[in-house]
Amino acid sequence: MYKLKKCALCGAETNLELSHIVPKMVMRTLKKTAAGNIRNSENPNIPAQDSEKHYMLCGNCEDLFSEKETYFANTLFHPYIKKEKTKFDYNSKLFYFITSLSWRSLYLDLIDFTENHLVGIDALEHLISCEKIMKDYLLNSRNNIETIEHHIFFFDEIREIIGNTEMAELRPHVTFHRGITSYTFCFEDDGTYGTITNMMGIVLITLYKKGSREKWERTEVLNGIGSIEAKDQKITSVVGNEFTNILKTA
Repeated sequence: MYKLKKCALCGAETNLELSHIVPKMVMRTLKKTAAGNIRNSENPNIPAQDSEKHYMLCGNCEDLFSEKETYFANTLFHPYIKKEKTKFDYNSKLFYFITSLSWRSLYLDLIDFTENHLVGIDALEHLISCEKIMKDYLLNSRNNIETIEHHIFFFDEIREIIGNTEMAELRPHVTFHRGITSYTFCFEDDGTYGTITNMMGIVLITLYKKGSREKWERTEVLNGIGSIEAKDQKITSVVGNEFTNILKTA
């Protein structure tokens, strides 16, 4: 658990709140529907009592994010989990929510990447730049996040993941529907960097850099009014390797 000295978002030197990376309502829902112990993919042999959290945001910034979390919960998360809807209309609050979620993971992962030299200098510099862009957007200092993309797909409806045949053999649906995780990945040879977050089969991907062979169909979330449907989604992506890693450690 990280305990920062000042707010990671606004920089205020004040008492920080214990912030969940993945919203706590996801863990609450998972607990309510669990038949046995819940397990985190990072420590599969230890029953999980809560999702990852750190002292990283002040009260004002935590409140700034909470409204968008409520919007996501009411607009998409609960209707999907309860199987009430498969098509979801949204506004810019969804884009803001995904940005806030991926930014939290990226911010903390950059500490690890820097301290332990886990990625090359070019990738590190690109990710640092993206973190700053996202932070400025979250603070309403800018109205876009440049070329960074947000995507959502729904695991029980996805029909095709091209480029990773091992994935289909692992029968992923149950694992993803009972799992919670969020972290940043870098495929430096392919030029694809991003953050992946799984919330009980709702998988959010933020792409900071997209390789030339990446293809995502019917998954992108726009910065404004739009709709997304749990139907006919396809990806051609090295991100499939991350899905396999999650499944193997489940």
